[in-house]
Amino acid sequence: MCRMLALLTKNDFDKNIFTEFLSIAQNGAVKPNRTEGHLDGWGVAGFLATYPTMFEKSKNNVLTEKDLYENAINKVEISKSKFTIVHFRKASEGKIRLENTHPFIHGEWVFAHNGTVLEKEKLPVIYNFCNGTTDSELLFNYIIENIGLNINFLPRLVDILKHLKNNFKHTSLTFFLMNSDYFVAYREHSTKVAESGDSPSWNKDYYTMYYSKTGDCITFCSQPLKKICNWLPLKNSHLIVVNKDLEFEFDGKI
Repeated sequence: MCRMLALLTKNDFDKNIFTEFLSIAQNGAVKPNRTEGHLDGWGVAGFLATYPTMFEKSKNNVLTEKDLYENAINKVEISKSKFTIVHFRKASEGKIRLENTHPFIHGEWVFAHNGTVLEKEKLPVIYNFCNGTTDSELLFNYIIENIGLNINFLPRLVDILKHLKNNFKHTSLTFFLMNSDYFVAYREHSTKVAESGDSPSWNKDYYTMYYSKTGDCITFCSQPLKKICNWLPLKNSHLIVVNKDLEFEFDGKI
């Protein structure tokens, strides 16, 4: 479980977005009967030119490392990263360790997830590149291994997500995925399956995703930020794919 933010921009970088998002580490939505806060690790990832880069990553409470967080955001601004992901973790699978902290990078891809795959042992991968023990990193492994080297990856991605949704027990498959050419946001939650002690009805209100397009900036966030207006919710099984020119290649339910 977590809160996630993504900023896609050509030249409209606003640090205030990241500053407001920091408050969500403490005050962000949680499921019923959970302690407040998403304080089990954090990470900021983006690009230097076309190279995926981890600007900062820590297993610690981000609120005790505000200077480190702000320094990471400064690095993002200096790098002129077109796509940037920030993730605040609330651990549900895997211990609180650096290798279990999002985002994850492998090859050209960057990934962050909100949810739990309850049958992660059934996710088949040929080459397991995971450094940690989370279902999220294994999900990342599975997705990009099955995308492979397809130049036109979108139809393949849609097939992968449909297969995951229909064949593996999970609370949510909500994630961000990006390389230097494409940014992917997917919002999906189960209506039938929940973690032990939870109700499936809670998934709808927790595994949320919103986006807003203003000027040369597209922002995605687990919940709306006051700094930005005109938020639009992603419905269940809603996929958005944005290219490097910040054009929507796909926007709809799958």
